[in-house]
Amino acid sequence: MQDRTKELTSSWRVMRRFPALARAMLLATALGCGAGATPGGTGAAGVSGSAGVGASTAGTSGGVGTAGSTMEGPGGSMGTAGVTGTAGATGAAGASTGGQGSGVAGAGGGAAGASGTAGSAGAGSAGASADGGALTDGGSTVGPDGGTHGNKILIYTKATGFVHASTPVAAAQITKAAAAVGLVAETSADPTKFTPAGLAPYAVIVLLATTGEPFGSPGTMQVQTLIDWVHAGGGLVAIENADHAYDSNVAYVQLIGGDFNGHSAGTDTCTVDGVHPTTMHLPATFMVTDEIYYTLMFRVDNQVVLRCGADKRPIAWVRQEGGGRVFYEALGHNDAEWTSPPLVDGLVLPGILWSMGRAVP
Repeated sequence: MQDRTKELTSSWRVMRRFPALARAMLLATALGCGAGATPGGTGAAGVSGSAGVGASTAGTSGGVGTAGSTMEGPGGSMGTAGVTGTAGATGAAGASTGGQGSGVAGAGGGAAGASGTAGSAGAGSAGASADGGALTDGGSTVGPDGGTHGNKILIYTKATGFVHASTPVAAAQITKAAAAVGLVAETSADPTKFTPAGLAPYAVIVLLATTGEPFGSPGTMQVQTLIDWVHAGGGLVAIENADHAYDSNVAYVQLIGGDFNGHSAGTDTCTVDGVHPTTMHLPATFMVTDEIYYTLMFRVDNQVVLRCGADKRPIAWVRQEGGGRVFYEALGHNDAEWTSPPLVDGLVLPGILWSMGRAVP
């Protein structure tokens, strides 16, 4: 009995001396130990859950407790209590893994947060975007994987197969449209960029009509580097016959989402399929004079956003790919399509913004 009295007296003295400690202990006791809690960590920033990337918000002063707890929110998991530690960590499933909708920001304490087992801490302070991304105060983008990327995009134009005469016009128009929303575009045909270090500065890679073996022959290592970069949170935009490269490399074809299999030509009707940020500025139907591609090895998890031709062929699609996003569109064979709406402002620029996790204005 005397030992129990000493234990209670000691606890009471600690609680009087450290009131913040006392409050956090009570809060942790009331909440219990939830499925997503990580003992001994403080979070510097809330992160969104598995249905989308919300804005990161700096954590408030951390309470002290034995364990936090989590509860499922409408956009993911929301942390309800900070936990102790000097270099905080997010929970084991703290980061977003795709999908639309803003995540619910978790509340973490402290000022030195680090990424958790499958989560990644953000540091932005802007509001969440409608389609799962946010622009930070410093001009960087919180990408689909929850990581922070810059505002640079690479427009890659090397082709060893059919070379589109419209490629220079397309690159210039994409650069102009990107600059209008604060992005910095670089046009290059240098295959040595396809290394981990070479791709690191970019938030989005645009493969503009890159037929044949655009990264070199056989290009196996470069293709895998691009795949790894996308899986780590990069945004990939493939245009025109970028789907007609490395046709025997299944990994590349699967990354793009399909393989070119010829085309018809002439004037056709295109129809928006469903509701998606990449097509929100397009008319429901519109006419194009273009090549309308046929596709082999079409991935069943592609979400088609635009169809063209009497047979409603898939011409533009989107897909979550690991921690990143892929957007593909096949239009743009002729110069005129790049210098008049709706191709750039209505489809390609929204595809770039969506792929990097930014809201489409």
